[in-house]
Amino acid sequence: MHPLSPFTATNLAITFHRIPSATWLRQALTTIGRLYRFVAADELRAYLCDGQQLNGVCHVTFDDGDRSFVEAALPVLEALAVPATLFIAPGVLASGRNYWFQELRYLRQQVDDATIRRQIAAQMGREAAQLAPYSPVVLCKALPLAAIWAVIDGLERAQGLPPAPPANISLAEAVALDRHPLVAIGAHSLSHPVLANEDDAEAERQIAGSVQQLSALLGRPVRTFAYPNGAAGLDYGPREQALLRAAGVELAFTTDSGYIGPGVHRLAIPRAGLAASPRESSLWITAKLAAMPLWDRLKQNAESRERRQLVALLSGQAETGAV
Repeated sequence: MHPLSPFTATNLAITFHRIPSATWLRQALTTIGRLYRFVAADELRAYLCDGQQLNGVCHVTFDDGDRSFVEAALPVLEALAVPATLFIAPGVLASGRNYWFQELRYLRQQVDDATIRRQIAAQMGREAAQLAPYSPVVLCKALPLAAIWAVIDGLERAQGLPPAPPANISLAEAVALDRHPLVAIGAHSLSHPVLANEDDAEAERQIAGSVQQLSALLGRPVRTFAYPNGAAGLDYGPREQALLRAAGVELAFTTDSGYIGPGVHRLAIPRAGLAASPRESSLWITAKLAAMPLWDRLKQNAESRERRQLVALLSGQAETGAV
């Protein structure tokens, strides 16, 4: 039992992306399981939507559909009998091409950041020197998805680079996984844009289209959604929540950390993230889970600060020496 469960709600959702090995994930889930009972999304829905009493539970989620889910994560989920939701972007998986951030990671292994930054500056109509303090990832997250792909495709053509090898499961594999007794598929937009950067029509297409496509493919209503990136105010807001309600979504997950108490908005459910790094040892994970109420205040999220500074710069509100 979580040490705070007798005093407050400690329900938790946790998210993973790429899994480095089954050994690493087994250690992480075993550590979490010492404090929590693992539940499927249906129990969270009953708690947030129907008023069912719930405490000391954890729902495990995976974003994107990296191949490591079937190769490393699924055997561990089966061995430990842990239910999970896998959030996917059906447009990406159907295309056979990677997510833009996977393609950008590959591109950065071939091309220096200054070259990438110049291409982004040209796309934005800005001087490259003005954008020098910002990483290519942060700069891309300030663009609509079509502009991100214009940057990536332009650089790959200019450098004579083929696209990166596919890194994700197929859409057919995702449909098959939804039939697994421990796995449920949820929507993650059509193609993983920063929704807040898209106009109203594209944001609706990304949200409603992903829910409709997956519902048709899976033969059941899809009622869960994970925001791409997932930070409140940067990646989604009231517009996106209204579109989710219109699409019939009941639970939407963010990447802002915190416990899931009775006051949590069902379309802004926090998730704690675990990175596959030596720092995420069993002791560190235990400490992080125990300190979750203070985590948002204590954590130093450099990317979030950098993104907010860039938003201010692009809107003409940045102060001198923003970074």
